[in-house]
Amino acid sequence: MHQSFNPSRAFGAQNFLLPALVSAALLSGCGGGNGAAPLSSVPETGAGALPAQRVEQSESSAGSRANATTYSMLSLATLGGKANFASAINSRSQITGTSLLKGDKVEHAALWKAYQPTDLGTLGGPNSEINFYNHGTRGQFVGFSEVSRTDPYAENYCGFGTSNTCLGFSWQNGKMTSLPTLGGNNSAANDVNNRGEILGEAETSIKDSSCPPPFVLDSRGVIWKPNGKIITLAPLSGDTFSNAFAMNRSGAAVGWSGACIVELHAVLWQTGSAINLGSLGGSHYNEALDINNPGQIVGYSDVSGDTATHAFLWQNRTMSDLGTLSGDTNSYAYGINDKAQVVGESCNASSCRGFIWQNGSMTDLNLLVPPSSNLYVLYGADINNIGHIVGVALDQKGLERAI
Repeated sequence: MHQSFNPSRAFGAQNFLLPALVSAALLSGCGGGNGAAPLSSVPETGAGALPAQRVEQSESSAGSRANATTYSMLSLATLGGKANFASAINSRSQITGTSLLKGDKVEHAALWKAYQPTDLGTLGGPNSEINFYNHGTRGQFVGFSEVSRTDPYAENYCGFGTSNTCLGFSWQNGKMTSLPTLGGNNSAANDVNNRGEILGEAETSIKDSSCPPPFVLDSRGVIWKPNGKIITLAPLSGDTFSNAFAMNRSGAAVGWSGACIVELHAVLWQTGSAINLGSLGGSHYNEALDINNPGQIVGYSDVSGDTATHAFLWQNRTMSDLGTLSGDTNSYAYGINDKAQVVGESCNASSCRGFIWQNGSMTDLNLLVPPSSNLYVLYGADINNIGHIVGVALDQKGLERAI
């Protein structure tokens, strides 16, 4: 099921239709380091006041601030509604995400080229979405969409809050095409590479008694090949579920393996074989979310005792804890580029803030945004090889803004 597996990337219509105004914007870097652009993804919490520590939270980051890139912002238009988010940016700075349409009742997958939005439409149902990556640069974009028929189990597979069946899609040259399942009712696409290989998940016909309602069927990570062949990414031995989020140009894929909606193991699939990436000591809540072309992987893992969750970087067969910003307890890494720059969020019990990790140091993204922007960056969702970032920020009225 394509539910969010971490607290911040949950979107779905039921989460998106919050009393918060979300508008996309572009973060452009200047000064030292690489340029950077859009920060954006998904609403996380309700409206609230701009955190008082907007710039003051600098204990762990002050040392790297002087030579860090600073960012300016450019708003991205919606598809007519009050809210939108951008979840990914590729190396051509093409941005993908989702926007509400006029009336704020329906959301559609969106593509921004030169910062102008294109409505990618649906597969016949009311809603569609792009919630993860689109690493390819050849005009092919993937996500998931409702179709017109009803899901016989009403699983709400893609989180839109309806009883429609949901299928992964591939969009290219103005046409959206559905992706098949493994015998079940639903599927979802999460990434595509330049070879035209599409990564995601698909339901099987196997009923799983361990699934909590409304979920019924097992799912597997899959690769849809351009020739129509489907490669199943099997879970680790002893597990029953798998899900895959990102792949690189060589076809290596990452995700998780576990039980129904329980992400027990962060996994790398190479040539069809599942490799357990290990953990930071915990036994639950372990996910690999993104992989770059050199093969470095980021995600998050519970620490020993499952008392907290930390962002990780996996390289040279070793998982390293990226830690948190000062005063925080949890962190999550969402995107990595080929320069090993990592973006994500660092959280305490009441709030989160976006970070960029590079050269062994984690920096609060709010320290890189001019105070005149009046925005508080909640998290970074993705970063491309130019250093452009997408994420979500909070304005002074407590409204969330995709940036």
